Amino acid sequence: MPRSAPIPDRGTWRRDLAPYLEVDRRRSLAQIASVVVPYLGLWALVAIVRPSAWLAVAIGMAATVFLTRMYSFFHDLTHNSMFESRTANGRWGHLLGFLLFTPYRWWQRQHSLHHAGTGNLDRRGPGEINTMTLAEYESASRLRRLGYRLYRNPLLMLFVGPSLVFLFERRFPQRGMSRPILFSVVVSNLALAGWALGLSALVGWQTFLLVQGTTLVAGGAVAAWMLYIQHQYEDTYYQSPDEWRFELAALQGSSYLDLPRPLAWMVGNANYHHVHHLSARIPNYRLRAAHEEQVLFRSTPVVTVRSSIGALRLKLWDEGRGCLVRFPTRRARAGANVSPKTPLPA
Repeated sequence: MPRSAPIPDRGTWRRDLAPYLEVDRRRSLAQIASVVVPYLGLWALVAIVRPSAWLAVAIGMAATVFLTRMYSFFHDLTHNSMFESRTANGRWGHLLGFLLFTPYRWWQRQHSLHHAGTGNLDRRGPGEINTMTLAEYESASRLRRLGYRLYRNPLLMLFVGPSLVFLFERRFPQRGMSRPILFSVVVSNLALAGWALGLSALVGWQTFLLVQGTTLVAGGAVAAWMLYIQHQYEDTYYQSPDEWRFELAALQGSSYLDLPRPLAWMVGNANYHHVHHLSARIPNYRLRAAHEEQVLFRSTPVVTVRSSIGALRLKLWDEGRGCLVRFPTRRARAGANVSPKTPLPA
């Protein structure tokens, strides 16, 4: 959707999307059962067969498929979009959050901040990939530039950072946490300690670490990749607060990730992220229909698995050109002329 395109009328698109808000309780319960039962079943298999190291890793990879889909349902529960009752959404959210090493209330708060500020240059941070502007990077100290380069390194961002977040960053109280959020963190930590100790006693700590470690690394990589590509591509959307518009942040700044059906199933239709950002209460099982049937989604940026690899090279938001660009070379920083929309050299 070009930035010059008219902003969709809020009353009109809300009316058009209203039919997709309908919750199917049985379908939601079936979806939760379809991931929780197989995931726990794989742990039961580990306890029965006492697998070798390689088989433990293979079982961990299989478990990652269900955990990835589970994360999408957990995400829906934080938006209260799987059940009519907030209480039901919360109860199931706490359960799935425990299996996902994520306190429900804490993540719900962080994610709400992400939705409220996506694409707003003054509200970058919570729940998203940190992105500096080109001007901020060029005026930063060498130490800060180095830290940012390490943070945006694909290997660290996909395979190291997520595991650290799941294991440590979500375990500790943070400034600004309300009592319910703090309670959610403490209860999750106690439950996870019991989970780790109990399974280690049942299957052996080496096997537990192999299986659970595989799910953390592999599942974290998929989650980080999805989070990245949902908002990080050349023609994404960032604006100053006075020019920021909710509809454009959803339709231009949130991608449609074109995936084969099996992969779309695995991520719980989270590839229809543009639909979700415009109307977060639409259940995951109605996102595809909304995308295919509603005209306003036809101009949403399309990202493929192949193009997502190239997008990992984009690091900075160039406010002058209105697009994400690569890190500048010394020559570029010295003032080399670059035509608009032409990526900077690697």
